[in-house]
Amino acid sequence: MKKVLLIFTLLFFGIYYSQTAPKFENDTLTTSTGFKVYVGLDLKIGTGSMNDGDFKFIRTNASSMFNYYSTTGYQGLANQANSFRRSNSGLTFKVKKIMTRGSKKNGFIYYAKIGSGMINYEVDLENAIKSGEITVPDEFLPKEKSQNQNSETKYDRLKKIKELKDSGVLSEEEFQKEKEKIMKE
Repeated sequence: MKKVLLIFTLLFFGIYYSQTAPKFENDTLTTSTGFKVYVGLDLKIGTGSMNDGDFKFIRTNASSMFNYYSTTGYQGLANQANSFRRSNSGLTFKVKKIMTRGSKKNGFIYYAKIGSGMINYEVDLENAIKSGEITVPDEFLPKEKSQNQNSETKYDRLKKIKELKDSGVLSEEEFQKEKEKIMKE
């Protein structure tokens, strides 16, 4: 009986983890939520998850000539200097390339290269989807994310963007755009 229970437990966890781990096959990345990313896909940008509204998981690409390398400038915030700006919320960018970093031992992180002209950005796909920095259909939202969205009313979201406007993070124009989007839902 113990052997059967052990085998069942191992099978359960093996199936669970194999279904939730991102997979990269035939030039298509299937994220842990099932969303498929491939070269040429239009990615819709959501809202930044940093305190100032900028993006934490969309950054200047490491190979871009505009990448900021210093760790002493920007008050030691080189990462913030490379973040995607909040003014890009709501825009759409084509995926130029899918990149993999990491190792089998330590795990892989998958990035999509997006951008226009000489400035390119890399999107940490898993974290960008979880944080709402990339907009995906509801069926591909992480379970905890879709449950939070269902409990949050549009009036709650309006209150949040009003607070961002009052604190100076959003301009009047940005506030009006976000307000219109929320009211159309």
